[in-house]
Amino acid sequence: MHRSPSHRSAIWLLVLAVLAVGPAAVLIRLAAAPPITVAFYRMLVAAVAIAIIVTIRGGRDLHGLDRSTLIRSVVAGVLLAVHFATWITSLEYTSVANSVIIVTTQPVWAALLGVWYLRERIHAVTFAAIALALAGVAIISGGNPQSGGRLGDLLALIGAIMAASYLVVGRQVRQRASTLGYVLIAYSTAALTLGLWGLIVETPFVHLKTASWPWIIAAGLGPSVIGHTLYNRALKDFSAHAVATTILGGETIVATALAMMVLGEFPSPWAILGAVPIAIGVIWTLRLERRQVLADQT
Repeated sequence: MHRSPSHRSAIWLLVLAVLAVGPAAVLIRLAAAPPITVAFYRMLVAAVAIAIIVTIRGGRDLHGLDRSTLIRSVVAGVLLAVHFATWITSLEYTSVANSVIIVTTQPVWAALLGVWYLRERIHAVTFAAIALALAGVAIISGGNPQSGGRLGDLLALIGAIMAASYLVVGRQVRQRASTLGYVLIAYSTAALTLGLWGLIVETPFVHLKTASWPWIIAAGLGPSVIGHTLYNRALKDFSAHAVATTILGGETIVATALAMMVLGEFPSPWAILGAVPIAIGVIWTLRLERRQVLADQT
């Protein structure tokens, strides 16, 4: 099938997003700072960087933001904050491989959220595919040898649900708002939410190790400013399912490979075993969802 140049460009931007987001888990591990602290400064760096870009562009990216779009952008920011808070915390309790494999079950949750939030129809068999993916999560968590590992796996699972919610809401917003205008509001809201969260739980925001800052700033500029912003750009051209699937395949491979090379952390046999039904379940879910879309169009 012939693809237009614009569509090919969109695909390459999505690939670049995967390469930018993939190192996030390793960068967070290297930062060696409290999870809420890392999440807050990561989003603050991203929000400031996007604000500078929007200002240089004369603020035109904020034009056309009506009340409904603004509210949805704020909601997306809160969901993003919870995603980062739970997922980054999971890395303190479980392996990079476990955490990334579980957090990238986002297409499954996006399918369920599509039924509930967007009133989309999905094939009845999709629920079997979802159950298969969740069985993979259970295998990974059940075989987790680390102390507190199951808590980490649960936090990664919550992070996956929040990320899927963020993508579904963002899909709605991106049909009416520019990428930079949307992410400026979402990232700023996420930073504010994480800052308030940190104050409530009394996480330290000062006196961090000097060695932590380069990794935190890198996580803000690479995975967030480049990676997540391009993911949100992709929501204009691709469904939340398609974007989430790209995250599933690409981010898992990049993060696991980097964890092996940089941290010397190899996935356990249970992680590899559990990844199989997760991959099958997610791909099955997407194929059924695509079949439903084609049926609706005829």
